[in-house]
Amino acid sequence: TNIGMGSTFNKNLYKEIMKSVAKETYLSANHMNFVTMLDMARDPRWGRVEEFFSEDPYLASEYAKYGVEGLKTENVLACCKHFCATGDCFGGLNTAEVNIGKRELHDIYLGVADKAVKAGADVVMVAYNTVDGIPCHANSYLLKDVLRDELGFDGITLSDGWGVERMIKQMGFDIPEGS
Repeated sequence: TNIGMGSTFNKNLYKEIMKSVAKETYLSANHMNFVTMLDMARDPRWGRVEEFFSEDPYLASEYAKYGVEGLKTENVLACCKHFCATGDCFGGLNTAEVNIGKRELHDIYLGVADKAVKAGADVVMVAYNTVDGIPCHANSYLLKDVLRDELGFDGITLSDGWGVERMIKQMGFDIPEGS
């Protein structure tokens, strides 16, 4: 688990593990790894805390960097997930509202994505939750202003599972007939 890896404080070991994961992925004729590495463990009640490296932005950022570097040793795409602020959902509930300001967003959450992008992330998976009332899947501030413009990400953004459908229902949109 990522929380176990974070507890070792051994980012070089994690990089070696990700090299092995990349090699296995390549040899099994797959083209992409989906790795949880952008999340921060901010609420211990959340049921997926074991997927996070830490609550510490610096430590999590280092693991994201070394993880992407390890994955990039083989001819596979590195998909980093989840963007953004997943581990701070209200009441520890999965996919719930996240209420944070821009300062907290930048100080705690975006450094991890920045390190992953700079290390060569190919794909960024968008999170289910909302940030300050706007679903991440439709949040132009997060996806365009921050991820693309500020962090310089020029790869693929990918919906998480049923994220678009959930967002449509959550926002009360009607799905056109025949869609």
